[in-house]
Amino acid sequence: MGRTTAVLYSTAVCNLDCTYCYINKNKGLKAIDRLLADSFADPDYYFGFIRDYFPHKGDLQKLEIWGAETFLHMERVHPVLHKLIGHYPFFRSFFASTNFSYPEWTDKVFDLLGQFSGYAPRRFDVTLQLSLDGPKEITDSTRGAGVTEKCLENFGRLLSRAGEIPGNVSVFLAFKPTLSVDSMYRLNTKEKIAKYYQFFEGLIQKVVDLNLPNLSVNHPVPNIGVPAPAGKKDGEFFAGLVKNCRELERENGEKGYFSFYREITPFATNVRPKAEDTYNYPCFNCGTGSTNVGFLPNRLISSCHNGFVDVLEDYEKNFLENPDSSIDPKLFQPTHNKFTHTEADYPAYERQISHYNAAGSMCRMGCLAGFLRTLALAGEIDEKYATEEGAFHGAELYQSCTCNCLRDNYMVTGSTTLQPEGMIKLLLNGAIDYIMEEKENVCP
Repeated sequence: MGRTTAVLYSTAVCNLDCTYCYINKNKGLKAIDRLLADSFADPDYYFGFIRDYFPHKGDLQKLEIWGAETFLHMERVHPVLHKLIGHYPFFRSFFASTNFSYPEWTDKVFDLLGQFSGYAPRRFDVTLQLSLDGPKEITDSTRGAGVTEKCLENFGRLLSRAGEIPGNVSVFLAFKPTLSVDSMYRLNTKEKIAKYYQFFEGLIQKVVDLNLPNLSVNHPVPNIGVPAPAGKKDGEFFAGLVKNCRELERENGEKGYFSFYREITPFATNVRPKAEDTYNYPCFNCGTGSTNVGFLPNRLISSCHNGFVDVLEDYEKNFLENPDSSIDPKLFQPTHNKFTHTEADYPAYERQISHYNAAGSMCRMGCLAGFLRTLALAGEIDEKYATEEGAFHGAELYQSCTCNCLRDNYMVTGSTTLQPEGMIKLLLNGAIDYIMEEKENVCP
């Protein structure tokens, strides 16, 4: 199946409660976290579990750590990490997603990096995905008051200690900004969009100024939190936003808005559509069922980055005590669970998803085209998608520039493969025409 990446879940608890996060923050997570802690008590449990699915020493190339806030208990992973390094000679990539917003974070990062130092001259690549949605007025609106300041303080502490990064470790800082449908309305002028990206350029400049060979940073462009509860009017606004982004890109050579950015348009960095109309498009997603395998307690396998919420059967009971979320509680009943698998069930899931992901999947493209045509006929997206040809071309465009999350699909539609209408309305009310402009025409 082309497996390359093992996924472990260091913790089920988080210090934040972001508005667009669909992990319901209730006491059930603490019970799940205790299960996770127990499962890490014996590092041979996960080491043996991973070896069963990556049986050859050349199989495992990457370890990803997900959860709620991974570094709250990253130390649980360290003993397993050492066993994996010792067993898999081609394992060299490590990834962790983090909100980097609490006082102990910097020490925990360097504690992790130190785990690799004893294996020199063998080299390792460590990616830290840093969740930061933008300047204070945007990040604090979605992640909580004061979060931006805490993140920036920790970022400064990390850079002040960058000389402590082991010589055999390269660290890539990957900012991951997320806009909610509400927060994107704060970017309603070209001036505000320019200031948004200049905020990130200030952080990029700090990394560049260090001029270290083993520390680098991305040039982040925001995505939209999914499932996106967007309507037609939201899509029309988003079309104006990306139009302004393209204009800023064209003007940048003359007006010098940005030093590092050449492309700032959301969704524009994905694969472009083929010149001819064809079903031959692969599906972009997180690697579930193909390259990635998630490992949970009790010999369960997760096909989702937050699959840990499905471990505890009474999570639904705790979930119902918090009425503030729109998630269907049926998703947490074992009979409805699509993302946590027994070992007996998992091979069938891998076969299904490998077929779904593959280029030439007529069902995926055909169903999407039919859905687009229905939305266009109802006046919910641009009318050019109302014809059979237009709908098929719209499906090509949509499939070419979006990531497809099976859990997002299931939470809204009840199907892992039927995509929600919100992101379609966001993109196919004019925005995608600007997104798909050729780079050479917009990035001097």
